[in-house]
Amino acid sequence: MSRRKNVPDLRLLAPVLAGTVGARLGLSLPGAAPYVLAGAAALVGIGCLCVPSRRPGAVVLLPVGAALLVGAVLTAAAALRADAVRRGPSATLAATGARVRVDAEVTGDPKTVKSLILLPVRIEELQALSHAYRLRDKATVLAHVSSPTSAAAWAGLLPSMHIRLTGRLVQPKDTGSGDAATLLVNQPPQVIGGPDLLQRIAGALRADLRRAVAGLPPEPAGVLPALTLGDTSAVPSQTTLDLKTAGLSFLTVVSGENLVFISAALLPLAKRMGLRARALAVFGALVALGFTALARPGPPMVRATVTALLASTALATGRRFRGLTATAGAALILLLIDPWLANAYGFILSVAATAGLLITAPRWRDRLIIRRVPVMIATAAAFTAAAELYCEPLLVTFTGRLPLLSVPANVLAVPAAPAATVLGTAAMAGQALWPPAGHAAAWLAQWPTRWICLVGHVTARIPGATVPWPRGVLGCLALLAAYGCGAKVCRSMQPKGPFGDLNG
Repeated sequence: MSRRKNVPDLRLLAPVLAGTVGARLGLSLPGAAPYVLAGAAALVGIGCLCVPSRRPGAVVLLPVGAALLVGAVLTAAAALRADAVRRGPSATLAATGARVRVDAEVTGDPKTVKSLILLPVRIEELQALSHAYRLRDKATVLAHVSSPTSAAAWAGLLPSMHIRLTGRLVQPKDTGSGDAATLLVNQPPQVIGGPDLLQRIAGALRADLRRAVAGLPPEPAGVLPALTLGDTSAVPSQTTLDLKTAGLSFLTVVSGENLVFISAALLPLAKRMGLRARALAVFGALVALGFTALARPGPPMVRATVTALLASTALATGRRFRGLTATAGAALILLLIDPWLANAYGFILSVAATAGLLITAPRWRDRLIIRRVPVMIATAAAFTAAAELYCEPLLVTFTGRLPLLSVPANVLAVPAAPAATVLGTAAMAGQALWPPAGHAAAWLAQWPTRWICLVGHVTARIPGATVPWPRGVLGCLALLAAYGCGAKVCRSMQPKGPFGDLNG
């Protein structure tokens, strides 16, 4: 009975896969094709669900029908959203290269690329050709920076600020991003409102972290904010390359892992303060929302936050929390709200890695412990290998490289990540309350940060750390075929390999 309870519930994996594929098709197929496809999938799905449960094959047809219905809904929803964007005023004016005046809300941090600034915004009002439009279209501002004053004006922008810009609308290069247009500007923005209180606090805290690490050597001073909040603006380029080669670059992308580290540090303190049940659930939800605002809601962070909110809801209502079910539910909710997440590799990789951690990693860890591998090493190796197993077929489609040393590199580096994240957060808070405390915490945080960088540098310099692999669908299918062969070999020598039966 206990063994059955430990078996993960895989029933929602098929709907998540169908929903992701459906959203991608709904965004990319032209004309009426996505609606026809959605209608056909819905009809077949309803037919599968109408099969009596006693008939042969009903056990298979019922989940297939549910997955087809989910795929149909998300295909149609994505197609409707894509049509609304393509037929809207922003996209229409962008097709003609019209000059416009735009009032927009900043939705992310400005990013500098040489002499250009990239800024995600949401267009709220657009004026062109004597017409004014009230909108809520996503767009990217591409600004040419001609002076230090202009650069400072762009760098000072925070999410939730309202700005006024004049420039030329053009069609976006990345049609899968959900942007209705790209706005080319040559003048600094005119701030007309905001930021709100939450983003003002978040911006001040991020600046406090940068001040806390200012006295450290360049590498830890740049990498620590990335490990803590995903702020990669000061990470040296060689460090970025080496971490990527070693399979450690995910540590500098803020995600659910960071939220887990922070929650693991704060929730025990909340319990010591007497918070229980619903109060503890509310505290956990506030931690998740606050950290998301602080670290910026990128696709992996959004997925983790919705999952955390579902966990808090389960705790508050006394229901049992199931990690895989919550992850699948969060993914479907987010795809329905923002179907363009189906095109965001960060979101898909986050879901895939979480599935690996919940489905496969615990069994591999237990097998290693049975073979007398120390618990810390067994946990790091099993969870790293499981995440790699689920993510690599997706990664090779656009990297064309297969990291061979990422598992040992992660076994060495990942144990230092919680300390770096928690101490980095402490440095940020300390700097805001009493700067000497912030500098002291940053000085401590630099040592796990240096260790992570050292592992990345050494691994990247080992010959054969990565090998070429076919890109695209061919590379994905080839790797999946290699997985199948590897699983067959492992089953044939069950007692010998440290991982035993991959299906076990």
